[in-house]
Amino acid sequence: MQLEYLKTANSMLVWIGCIPGVALVLIQAYMFMMRAWKTGPQMGVPVEKMKEAAKSSLIASIGPSIVVVSGMFSLLASIGGPLSWMRLAYIGSVMYELPTAERAAMFCGCQLGTDNMTQDAFATAAWMMTIGCLGWILISALFTDKMEMLRDKIAGGNMDAIQALTAGGGVGGFAYMVAQRCIPFNPMSSNLWAVVASTVFTVWLNTYMKKNPTAKWAQQFGMTISMFFGMAVGAIAIFIA
Repeated sequence: MQLEYLKTANSMLVWIGCIPGVALVLIQAYMFMMRAWKTGPQMGVPVEKMKEAAKSSLIASIGPSIVVVSGMFSLLASIGGPLSWMRLAYIGSVMYELPTAERAAMFCGCQLGTDNMTQDAFATAAWMMTIGCLGWILISALFTDKMEMLRDKIAGGNMDAIQALTAGGGVGGFAYMVAQRCIPFNPMSSNLWAVVASTVFTVWLNTYMKKNPTAKWAQQFGMTISMFFGMAVGAIAIFIA
């Protein structure tokens, strides 16, 4: 039997309300793609290179997309289909959405996914999930262009320094996310084993690509395979532990 608040959460009115948000994401993606496709040749990028990059990006997005879809299943049972679809289309992180919804329900004296969850608690969860992520959205909107100016000033116009700074920022961001899942250290942690497995596979893949620079499958599918390999090892570690 469907919980009372989920009847509202899965109602046609909520579906209609969530469609414009998802449509906006799709329109933005299309606009960025068309702008990139138009600007690339003007910058001297060969069309073949652009097609290859588009293909590689499409393949590399499979892994993260499956993670988002799998996360949606846990949200579906708690906040319904429309809001899960809209929120993950915007943020794509069940690690943010689900805890936020749970805290909102708790503040209202309810428990998410149970029969004591009220309509007001559901509305509060929807608002908190939406408003709680505005911080990084506003920072990105207001300061993204200034970040490039700051980067150029720090690098002093040196292209090698700019490339090193850009690469270092990416590595630092990923390292931070990995550290969150590996600290405190637990040798039996499934997260730790997933990270170790992905790292080992990536190191092997880079070595393989150096010896076989024409191996297109490694360039196009390498990141996706590494993600799935780490996920598989992590899942096995859960059952062993």
